[in-house]
Amino acid sequence: MSQPEKPIRISRRVFLGGALAALSVPLMNKLLLSPVYAAPVAGLSQAKQDFTQLSLYLTGHDQLDPALSERYYQTMLALYPEFTSQVQALQAFITANHIDAADLQKTLDAQQPALAKLPRSILQAWYLGVVGDGKQAVCLAYENALMNVAVRDHLNPPSYAYGAYGTWAKQPV
Repeated sequence: MSQPEKPIRISRRVFLGGALAALSVPLMNKLLLSPVYAAPVAGLSQAKQDFTQLSLYLTGHDQLDPALSERYYQTMLALYPEFTSQVQALQAFITANHIDAADLQKTLDAQQPALAKLPRSILQAWYLGVVGDGKQAVCLAYENALMNVAVRDHLNPPSYAYGAYGTWAKQPV
């Protein structure tokens, strides 16, 4: 009697990296082939509208959770004193130069280094659900962070344990 083959195991990081890479291909096509600017949302301040437009532009989504957007916006305002002026400056720079999202970071690094960290911060908030770094980092979303929303139809966020305390630490029989 032969032994059954052991299943192939890949780490969560490798899986998420591959999943994000696979998801970015259609996203890049969409960004490069369609208009990237959303219509302004009525009733929002100009800075908040710019943040909303930048979020849509950077993530490539047609719509984002408005409650989560508000939480990210308010937290970024609290953590970064120049956030409003940087968001407005970045939106103006993108609009004036008609930059594709795929080329944005390279262009900012070369031409606007003061604004270069902002797209990373916004994407970190939307995809990881975390605003800020180090001791000032604030986790605002986990289950609804875009990295988990992208795989929601097949995976549950790994923090949920479907058994008694400690069952996740034992190898299955």
